[in-house]
Amino acid sequence: MFGDPNDVSILSLPGEKKSIEDVCDGIYGGGTPSKSHKEYYTGKIPWVTPKDMKTLSIDDSQNHINSEAIENSTAKLIPKRCVLMVIRSGILKHTLPVAINNVEVTINQDMKAFVPSSLITPEYLLYTFKLMEKSILSKVRGVTADNIEFSEFRKRRIVVPPIEVQTQFVDFALSIDKSKLAVQKSLDELEILKKSLMQTYFG
Repeated sequence: MFGDPNDVSILSLPGEKKSIEDVCDGIYGGGTPSKSHKEYYTGKIPWVTPKDMKTLSIDDSQNHINSEAIENSTAKLIPKRCVLMVIRSGILKHTLPVAINNVEVTINQDMKAFVPSSLITPEYLLYTFKLMEKSILSKVRGVTADNIEFSEFRKRRIVVPPIEVQTQFVDFALSIDKSKLAVQKSLDELEILKKSLMQTYFG
């Protein structure tokens, strides 16, 4: 619908283009409360780290912190329906983890949270990031760890269609994802059946 976001020629396509930071009301970093204060990790506030970023939606995390931990660290409370992204991790060698948080969360320093403005829906921004994955990962640099050059990334321009068009795109993308899941489930079931038959005939 909008051209390949990995191709710089996308900027010549018709439609409004804006930088990533211009379509966000804020972009937040995260932090790690002091591990020497074990009481900080006794709360119910999800503290999301890269190891939690295995799906496109986040409802909870492996670790939790309390409000005292937020007050005494660089961790911030992220509002619901933001786009979370891993910006520093070995996983960036091959995958760009992104997700939408369905609840208020905090994140660690290896992640960023994008707060969408009224110009863009969280789902459209998430899928834009996923479609840009190839070109984003090609620029990942490793110093002490693999990381995205964020000051450059936030200025990257993307196509921003009207909200109703964004919704059409997201509905289509979600239907494709559901189809992929159904196909994968069928493949998994066939593999189980194959192993069962192999055991029966050759066991």
